[in-house]
This record gives sequence, structure tokens and C-alpha cells, in this order.
Amino acid sequence: MGSDRSGMAEEQAPRQKSVRVWTAIDPEDLKQHTLYVDDLYGFCSNCRQMNLNYTKDRSCPGCGTTFKYLATKLKAPGDVGKILARLKKESLTLKLIDRDDLEKASAQDQLNKLFG
Repeated sequence: MGSDRSGMAEEQAPRQKSVRVWTAIDPEDLKQHTLYVDDLYGFCSNCRQMNLNYTKDRSCPGCGTTFKYLATKLKAPGDVGKILARLKKESLTLKLIDRDDLEKASAQDQLNKLFG
């Protein structure tokens, strides 16, 4: 009885999973280099240019900012998974961030400036 190593290799290969990672990021960098999206289209955080496609627009045609971050309010694992799959498929280096986290951090910064 022969062994089929190719099938075994597929079963033993680690499956990649997406997890939420907490990291410190400069809020000014986020303000200037984030593309806000709901699905495929969004707007520039710097100048509010609309109808930008994160798979095609590496920078904003309105203000020229280069995008480093992609912010979304989508929460469903399937929706987030689709965005992550597109980023991987298109070899994009954008970091996907939770828009609610971004908005909370910005609100906290504003409170600190007001009462700090």
C-alpha cells in the first residue's frame, strides 16, 4: 500500500486565521493616511475625496496622500474576511483597522486636549 504524501502535506499545513491585533499607532499618521471603506469603495480621511476603490487607489487623487490604513465598520467575520482576502489577492500592504476603535481613540484624544 503506497502513501500519498501530497494529501498529507495539505492536511498538515497550518491554516492562517485573522485575529485582531492591538498596537500603538500615531493618531496623526492615521488621520492623514486612512481610507475609510464600507465594502469596496470609500473616502480619504485627509480630504474626504469620495468613491475611492481600495484595490486600485493607492493614493488619493484629490490630495495625493498615500494610503497606509483601511478603516471599516464592518464586523461580520465574513465581511472582514472578504476584505482581508482582497488585500492578500491584490498584494496590498494596507493595514485593516476597526473604524470604531479609531473613532474612540480620536474622541479620547479630543477629550484629553479639552480637559488635559
